Amino acid sequence: MGTLVAVEARSPCIETAERAVNAAFAVINYVEWLLHPTRRGSDLALLNRLAPGARRRVHPWTAAVLRLSRELCARSDGLFEPALPGQGSVMNWELIGLRSVYVRRRAVVDLGGIAKGYAIDLAITALQRTGAHAGLVNAGGDLRVYGSNDWRISVRAQTGALQELPLRDLALAASADCGDSMPREHRGYYRRGEAAHRAPPRAATVIAPSAALADALTKVQMFAAPARAAALLARYRARALSPA
Repeated sequence: MGTLVAVEARSPCIETAERAVNAAFAVINYVEWLLHPTRRGSDLALLNRLAPGARRRVHPWTAAVLRLSRELCARSDGLFEPALPGQGSVMNWELIGLRSVYVRRRAVVDLGGIAKGYAIDLAITALQRTGAHAGLVNAGGDLRVYGSNDWRISVRAQTGALQELPLRDLALAASADCGDSMPREHRGYYRRGEAAHRAPPRAATVIAPSAALADALTKVQMFAAPARAAALLARYRARALSPA
């Protein structure tokens, strides 16, 4: 995923906690392979090479993140668009059933704007299923927590000051426009939007019910007009943190 990942599992039984952490890392590793845009054999690399009219069966996780990406692309009028500039649109790929993708027109898609959050969500599910009563998954500052108590999360404001934020059963993601320093395959959603005239750097931090939503909605928050961004975030029960 190109970043450090930290997993914490809480359980009265150390063996349960260790199993939970191992299960979470296994899920993250598998999602990273499935959704890598260029790695040989990955679902996404194979889809990116398909010609118009082709159809391919993919892993249910791949289908699920593509389905959410298409939904967010449509509802944001393209402000969230994981296809590379000039390389089509994620809307060119239609989902058929639970596992099949039909390519109406070719596209080159990179899911770097949502896949990390999606992997975090699946890792949280792995912690829960393995028996941890509370947990945290943090991948490069995008994170999600669960449990009966608040987690105290430190968030750095644009001023550089640290703000302590209580989170419970929520996710948080931060994104910034790093311009030409971004890897080529991750540039698609940094070149769009109604606010492209703003002077860089643009940045956003979003709290949402899932890490996939928080991750994706930071791009909308960065580039949409404020009223549009607020309306879309509200639709998903998300909110943006003040940059101050």
